Amino acid sequence: MKITKLEVQKKNKNRVNLYLNEEFYCGLALEAVVKYNLKVGQEIEEQKLEFLQTDSEREIAQNKAISYISKYQKTEKELKDYLIKKGFDEEIVFEVIKKLKEYSFVDDDIYAKNFIKSKSKRSGKRKLSFELKKRGIDENLINENIKEYADDSETILPLCEKYLKNKPRDYKTKQKAYRFLSSRGFVSEDIISALNKYFKEE
Repeated sequence: MKITKLEVQKKNKNRVNLYLNEEFYCGLALEAVVKYNLKVGQEIEEQKLEFLQTDSEREIAQNKAISYISKYQKTEKELKDYLIKKGFDEEIVFEVIKKLKEYSFVDDDIYAKNFIKSKSKRSGKRKLSFELKKRGIDENLINENIKEYADDSETILPLCEKYLKNKPRDYKTKQKAYRFLSSRGFVSEDIISALNKYFKEE
């Protein structure tokens, strides 16, 4: 088979349409075309074409992945779900994520640390754990980092005071405060302790 045309796609300048024997064959990543020095008039075997397509898809998936994680840190699961949704083969997705993990572009441990540090001042351990599990973080990583970076006993009272500021000191308000703190992921024991301490001091 002979390459008879290489045409940059109009809607995506990073992809090239490959024509064999005057007929469209497939789209390739521009990086793959340059990397393997493909030229019009070049004879190419089907086996090599299959390899090129796989390598091209890997390049495209990697570029998509880097673009996706460039603004905000993502977990391994979030990145995997994103690439699968974009139509990439699971094997290619696995290879891309593995490579990005090697360069620490994707690191669930760092993600968990940063998430807990940024959210622990307004959320309890229960909510932090739930949110991280939802994002695909391993339970052992969650427990290790929550133990190190989250302390409900230091967080709950300031939140309680902020919520109750300028509100009437009655039973109804206390109930609302309980529901508020519960929605933030604090356990009943800590909520009752904080409320009792606050109302006693008042």
